[in-house]
Amino acid sequence: RASWVPAGLAATFAGVAAAADLRAWAGDEVVGVDPLTFHLPNVGRWIQSGTLWEIDQFLPLLAHGNYPNNGDVVLLSVVLPFHNDFLARFAITAFALLAAVAVFAIARELRAPVAAAVLAGAAVVTIPVVGLSAIPRAMPDSVLYATFACGALFLLRHARTTRRSDLLLAGTAFGLAFGTKWYGPSCVGVVVAVWVIARLVARQPRWPVLRDGALLGGLGVLGGATWLVRNLVESGNPLFPVKVQALGVTIFDAPADPLREAAGFSIAHYAGDPSVLGEIGLELIEGLGLLVIVGTVGLLAAALTGVRRIDRRVLVTGIGAIALGAVYVITPYTALGLENEPGLASNNTRYAVPALVLAAPVTAWAVGRLRRAGLALEAALALAVLTGANSGFAIQGAGSIVRSGVVLGAAGAAGWWLWRRATALRSRPVLVALGCATAVLVGLAGGYRMQKAVNDGRYIGMDPAVDVVVRTAPEDRRIGLAAAWSVEGVSPIWPSFGTRIGNDVEYVGHFVDGFLTEYSDGGAFGAALRRGRYDLLVIGRGLFPPQRVPEERWAASAGWRTIALSTRLRVLVPPA
Repeated sequence: RASWVPAGLAATFAGVAAAADLRAWAGDEVVGVDPLTFHLPNVGRWIQSGTLWEIDQFLPLLAHGNYPNNGDVVLLSVVLPFHNDFLARFAITAFALLAAVAVFAIARELRAPVAAAVLAGAAVVTIPVVGLSAIPRAMPDSVLYATFACGALFLLRHARTTRRSDLLLAGTAFGLAFGTKWYGPSCVGVVVAVWVIARLVARQPRWPVLRDGALLGGLGVLGGATWLVRNLVESGNPLFPVKVQALGVTIFDAPADPLREAAGFSIAHYAGDPSVLGEIGLELIEGLGLLVIVGTVGLLAAALTGVRRIDRRVLVTGIGAIALGAVYVITPYTALGLENEPGLASNNTRYAVPALVLAAPVTAWAVGRLRRAGLALEAALALAVLTGANSGFAIQGAGSIVRSGVVLGAAGAAGWWLWRRATALRSRPVLVALGCATAVLVGLAGGYRMQKAVNDGRYIGMDPAVDVVVRTAPEDRRIGLAAAWSVEGVSPIWPSFGTRIGNDVEYVGHFVDGFLTEYSDGGAFGAALRRGRYDLLVIGRGLFPPQRVPEERWAASAGWRTIALSTRLRVLVPPA
């Protein structure tokens, strides 16, 4: 019973903090580099063209259009009905909540105490990078976390029940995770490999193990097959821009990736450099919070109970978490930044979250098997929840927490009181129907107010140049983008689509070896402007603005006139 005190307080605080953060952002635009640069623009282009079968690039020398897009399909489901993104962060936050529930279920499947399982689920959803990517930015990573956790849950159930239905559900969930982000295939591949090897080591019959492994892996690949085939047809390589080789033979070629060469270093790349590794360690704590430490201690604590005393499924789950952590260390871009300057590594700690999805339930299991050490581990989990919620949900003072807590508490108390009052069995269906109808009406009213708050002055006030684009080109305009702009500030790509995705937006460039590439001379650039028949041209002023970029000079020579200028962007209109 004492365990419920830290578990209840920590989980309640996490829920209230998430509600407060969601409430604070509900009336604001989606922000963040990735959502405004390619996630939402890809969705907008799908809606405009009526097909998913295309590769859209909005920045040069990148391969954003070749990403697996299961998570973007989730965004499409809420953007398409309204031609507007005001519900985007709610869809993604729902998957973050599902991830927490799935981690709780994994812990219970491993027979962890209920209170510790609650802490495990709360700890995963309050990882700082999870909260920051889900609520303000509406990034689809939460779709991967939720489906990956569901896959692990049903795989553990299959180990207990041996039912084919559990295996099919696990494969389906892993397929959704596989096709959501580029680190989905490695996560799914590692877990499937660990599961197959564990069964073979346990001397289970070889043929059924290999058959089940082929079924599980096949369903996993099938979940991302649409995007792999699209890449193969459109770019000539299913994993573009990664060159695919086997035994020294190139199966699918790819050109050199300039971004990976300049900034896509892995943590393993700095294995012999303690000073850089120390900086990366701080970035890990910033992105993953205390759970990366508590989860590691939990894995060690589970191992100290003795291999013979550990449930075999707990052992395999722990090995899977360690294997995922090892793969994370060697994954490109985990030390994001220029050589010896991994200052952006915390952004990509998202790649390590699947390892913690497995480590947290094992830690919860260890809490129930250790005595005094288990209490300390439980307190550490609660501390990870509290500190992670404070960082990931960007708590803005006690007032927002109190208001959200009062609203959630009042709604819960009212529902419980009504349910208790409806003692007659016949009246409960009526009560449920009335409750659902009330929820729908409240949701519609809240949705109307929220979309009005989002769309009145959408992306106004963030950059003077973007203000002009939004006001002068609300719809039915062709907008060209050129050069590069800094990531410190709002990206002009998604705002240029207009409030109702009514503008045609494209980068003024050409494809070379599969990469969208800038023009190298003014003549070709001017010819592209004439062909494009653009109503507006937005030119970036360099990654470290204001810089002199040739596109500004070329556009002026072609007679284009500046109508807005900010530190980061220049907006021009064509010659009269």
